[in-house]
Amino acid sequence: MHNIFTYPHSELPTVPPEIQADIVALDVQIADLILRIQGNYCALEQLTEILDNCLDSCELNLRSIRIIPDNSSQLAISMTDLPIDQKQIIFSTAIMFSVAIEALVSICNKTAQQVTTELVEKARELTGDFTTDLIDSVIDELIETWKAKPNQAVYRIELDSD
Repeated sequence: MHNIFTYPHSELPTVPPEIQADIVALDVQIADLILRIQGNYCALEQLTEILDNCLDSCELNLRSIRIIPDNSSQLAISMTDLPIDQKQIIFSTAIMFSVAIEALVSICNKTAQQVTTELVEKARELTGDFTTDLIDSVIDELIETWKAKPNQAVYRIELDSD
């Protein structure tokens, strides 16, 4: 599980001078390396892969930071404030759930409310109480699935049914 850092906008930490110096040095080092391996396809491909992994890691860390308005009356974050990948997961899941309910309504000759109630009961059997750890692990799995296949329309989680 990863930490979530929350900062009011006015309290965002500044970049310490030693970290700023490390970032600048890294930029110079990467630029120099790119110049030295110009024309070497394999070396450039390997460097690209390393830098992509570093970028993924940085973006994952950025997503663990919430910046909230300074106005304390607006501390709550809404789902519309989420990053687009998380919005896509929520949207596709909601659409698929609606389609599945409609399909089950027509197949089972039950009302949408009856089908929904049965699905919720089944989900509770599979998950027990919805703990924060369970929710976090499912969300992490959804994000990893989305990263692997961002254009996929549906994201399915395998839950143990022991």
